[in-house]
Amino acid sequence: MKYSILKLITDKEYRLRDLEKLRGFLIQKYEGNTIFHNHVSGNFDYSYPKLQYKLIKRNLAIMAIEEVCDLNSKMFEEIEYIDIFGDIFFDIKKELVIKNEEIIYSKDEMFDYKFVSPYLPLNQKNFRKFLDGEYDLNKAITNNILEVLKGLGIWLEPEQKIYVSQDLKIDKRNLKDVSMVTFGGKFSANIKFPDYFSIGKRKSIGYGTFVIDKAKEI
Repeated sequence: MKYSILKLITDKEYRLRDLEKLRGFLIQKYEGNTIFHNHVSGNFDYSYPKLQYKLIKRNLAIMAIEEVCDLNSKMFEEIEYIDIFGDIFFDIKKELVIKNEEIIYSKDEMFDYKFVSPYLPLNQKNFRKFLDGEYDLNKAITNNILEVLKGLGIWLEPEQKIYVSQDLKIDKRNLKDVSMVTFGGKFSANIKFPDYFSIGKRKSIGYGTFVIDKAKEI
C-alpha cells in the first residue's frame, strides 16, 4: 500500500482545529477537486478517507493514501504559501515522505499503539450504551479497525479474528460548539498499521491518529 505524508512547516505551532482551516485553504486552491473535502459526485464519501489532514508535532500535514498518494507530490511542487484563516505564510519548509507499507494481520502477535490526537469512537447511540455498560471501548476499536480495513478493500477470512486491548482515559472536547466525548491513551491490536493512520470519527481532520508505541518496543 503506497501512501505519502506532506508536512508544511512554518515558525508557528498549530492546533488540531487549524486542520479544518488547512482543508478550507486547499478546497479553495484546488476548486473542483472533490477529494479535498471528502465528497464523491456531490455526495458525502463515507468510506475510509484517502486524504487526511494531520497535526504532526504541531506542524500541519497531509496524508494521501493509495490512488491519491501522488497528490502530495503535486502539492509539494505547487504550494508556495498557506493561508490559515487569514494567517498567510510564504516561508514554508515542505517535507515529503513516500512509503510503501502493508497493513498486516497477525494470528498471534499484538502491536502496541498510542493516540497522538483525541480519539472519537462513540456516536450518540452507542455513547448511551457505553454509559450503561452495554458497549465497551474494545468493541469500539475493533469496529473502527474493521471500518478501516473495509474502506481500504482489505477483507479478513472468517477465522481471522481481531483482538484488542486498551488503556484509554475519557476526556471532553468542544467541536463546532457541540460537546463531544474523546479519549486518549494507548491500545493494542493484532493488526499492524503504519504510523499516522486514524480510526474513529472525524478521521479526515486529524482525530483518532495513532503511532507505534516506541516505549513498548524497548
